[in-house]
Amino acid sequence: MKLPFTAFYDAFPQHKVIIKPRPDGSLLLTLVAKDRKSVCKAIDSEALYSDERVRQVIRELQRDMKLEAGEALWHGTGVDWVSRDLPTYLGGPVRMTAAKTLVARRKRELEQQSLRAPAA
Repeated sequence: MKLPFTAFYDAFPQHKVIIKPRPDGSLLLTLVAKDRKSVCKAIDSEALYSDERVRQVIRELQRDMKLEAGEALWHGTGVDWVSRDLPTYLGGPVRMTAAKTLVARRKRELEQQSLRAPAA
């Protein structure tokens, strides 16, 4: 059985791969190049149990490294570096915040007030 974190070693053979636990339960993945430049990424520890999530983290790291080096192309045939899903820390769905729903809530409150007010 191949361990999930070995995929990081295979994907980045030119880097030293360091995976350390963080106090919040997540992991800190650090890639150190021969010229001492490093790339760090906090990942959810549960991500290592999913091959799809490991591939996604590797792709995000590759994209970030290409962006920093100025090698990433955003437009063109076959270019799909931009993720279609919004990232969330816990992997859950994105929820509307109270601030984003403020206008809709105020409209409802005004409608309810107008229904309760006696006609003059």
